[in-house]
Amino acid sequence: MKEKTNDSNHNIEMIDISLIKISNPRPRNKFIHQEIQSNIDISGLRKPITVRRIKDKKYKYSLICGQGRMEAIYNLSNTHIPAIIKDVNEEDGYIMSLSENVARRKPRVTELYERIRDMKNNGICDHDIASIIGYSVSWVKSVILLLEKGEQKLLTAVERGHIPIYLAVKFARSDDKYNQNLLIDAYNDGSITNKNIATIKKILEKRSLGSKGGTSHDYIYHKNNQNITPQELLSIYKKNVEEHRLLQAKSEYVIDNLVLAKQIISELLLEPSFNSILITENLTNIPSIIMDTAKPHED
Repeated sequence: MKEKTNDSNHNIEMIDISLIKISNPRPRNKFIHQEIQSNIDISGLRKPITVRRIKDKKYKYSLICGQGRMEAIYNLSNTHIPAIIKDVNEEDGYIMSLSENVARRKPRVTELYERIRDMKNNGICDHDIASIIGYSVSWVKSVILLLEKGEQKLLTAVERGHIPIYLAVKFARSDDKYNQNLLIDAYNDGSITNKNIATIKKILEKRSLGSKGGTSHDYIYHKNNQNITPQELLSIYKKNVEEHRLLQAKSEYVIDNLVLAKQIISELLLEPSFNSILITENLTNIPSIIMDTAKPHED
């Protein structure tokens, strides 16, 4: 595996992976994780991870961003990884992690596929495209085939981790009547999970009706995203915290008043005269949430 550790803006150190704590672990889609690992194995690590120093009995660093890269490096039998070390506190590290995750999502769908299409249209061969973007040649060939066939919905499913790219290519090449068998085989061999089947079936049904995606909202669902600065992200975070605080306060206020209403109604229902008035005025429908605890007087 090749490693690229030069960075003009930061000092990059090789650090022991076993000394890095993943404070906020995120579940990884196995298709995307395999893709990351394959790309690193072929092209090398193009971007170091980012960590911060911590005081801990077992760890020296806490991961800010780069969990997928770190796990891929470890799975490729490496014990050390290039890292940018930041001297920041836990809150700043968390904001940096959120900011990095938001910023990196935009180019995956809206730019990378179009960049591949443009390079192909300009006569660049698949091998050179793969070298430029740091992906395997087979992955590039698969994307180009799906783009040429207008399979935007399948590309989106690949991007979102619902389906491995090789299976998307099989669907694109097969007639509709064979796709059901492909879907069953993929489920039986573990390529897709039960929760992915409904999504894939919906895509295949739309394809059979002639809808492959085109300019659908699904394909460009990141297109209008704007870059968010750490300061803006922090402001959003604080606003959400305040909204949750107000919501909690309103909830407690409603509960207190509901308890009071239940108590009052319960006491009134114990009075025969009050029950007579309700019957006379035909007001016999009391909300069940109150009736659950309120027991009317029985003669």
